[in-house]
Amino acid sequence: MVKHIASIFVIFLSIGVQAGVVELSNGDRLEGELVRVDGEHLVWKSTNFGEQWIKKTNIANIASTKPLKINGSKSACLLEKMEAEQLVYQCEKSSRIKRTSLLTIKTLVPYEDYKKGAYVHHGRLNLWGAYSRGNEVRDEWNLQSEMDFRRSDFRHVVGAEYSRSSWFYSAPQERWNTRYSLDWFLGEHWFWYNGALLGADPQRGMAKYKSLGSGAGYQFFETSASALSLKTGLAYMDERYVFPADLVGDFAPEDSFMALRLATDFRYNLPWGVGFFHNNEMLQSTEDNPNWRVKTATGLSSMILKRIYSEFKIDYWLDNEPQPARKGKDTRMSLGVSYKW
Repeated sequence: MVKHIASIFVIFLSIGVQAGVVELSNGDRLEGELVRVDGEHLVWKSTNFGEQWIKKTNIANIASTKPLKINGSKSACLLEKMEAEQLVYQCEKSSRIKRTSLLTIKTLVPYEDYKKGAYVHHGRLNLWGAYSRGNEVRDEWNLQSEMDFRRSDFRHVVGAEYSRSSWFYSAPQERWNTRYSLDWFLGEHWFWYNGALLGADPQRGMAKYKSLGSGAGYQFFETSASALSLKTGLAYMDERYVFPADLVGDFAPEDSFMALRLATDFRYNLPWGVGFFHNNEMLQSTEDNPNWRVKTATGLSSMILKRIYSEFKIDYWLDNEPQPARKGKDTRMSLGVSYKW
């Protein structure tokens, strides 16, 4: 059976068949061929209309005789059909028929392009701030950016944040961080993540901090309405603290420790094109000292124009062992504008 399947793949690879069609939920059909999956879209090269970006949620069926690379399989795969949101396919050297939601598939490209090592990239830029003069003198700005580069089953993410605030011409408070992560998609649901973080947050007593982490991730589900994923692993924390004024008692200027990490990411699409999101992260020290921290982000996002989004977000931090003269709880509400590409 396996030899028979392998021979079919050899035939398809050798003749390079190009025929394909995508059927939309409204009944339209586009002849052409698959280019790639790009985030929430399927990029399709139409015979008559050129390159088209089609939302995954609008696709009823895909037919392609091209061998494809699908995340979780190193060998070429052939599509058979779609059953609701499930993509049905079979891969070389395997007799098992696989079913995976099209929405959860991160890598779907022609196998020949995969062997050539094609890249896909995205980005996001977010800005919010406040400026006032008169009875209130206030300057507050926050800039966040993120870019991701995907090649085959690997995704590189680079991000940064910079915040500066001042009231009544006081010395400005600055907060910043830079981060890098590498994700390896091992299968339809599992992935391996690695990350590094460097930053400073003097208002919370952190003169400088850095962390290195690694672990496993699992995508429970991802549909047109909602998605939920989980990450768990280990993180190494290295921190340098701001020396508090009028200190009474001992003070440790630095600390480093290993911590267990648990993080979840949830989203849900509400009516009228509004999206709800909630993600959180918990760190628990592995040392005898029961130090733990929780960080959450909850908010709503809505598209204003093409590629331009408004976002309302509430960030919450909880530290059971804050630095001297610092509070263990922080809450921040922000309303900003994002540009995505």
